[in-house]
Amino acid sequence: MQQPSLSRPASPVRLYRLTDRHGQPHPVLDESFESLELAMEAATAWLEHQGLVDARADQRERERQLALQVGVEMSTPSGSWRTLRHAGFMGWR
Repeated sequence: MQQPSLSRPASPVRLYRLTDRHGQPHPVLDESFESLELAMEAATAWLEHQGLVDARADQRERERQLALQVGVEMSTPSGSWRTLRHAGFMGWR
């Protein structure tokens, strides 16, 4: 008789989405991103396009404007969203 496999179930895919200053899905960047890095790149490009951050700004200023303008949520295994950072908050949880 064969022993049942004790392998772990596959980890669920985490998705990220951007939120506005009211904690709602961002009105322009309302899509799911496969990684936090892709979400941040999209948000930074949008900030530059809107003139909210200069493309020549240093990394610290880019991150400051990003934190002020855009929040981030992550999907959970149950299908809901968990807030990682609110827009206007200068630090990460």
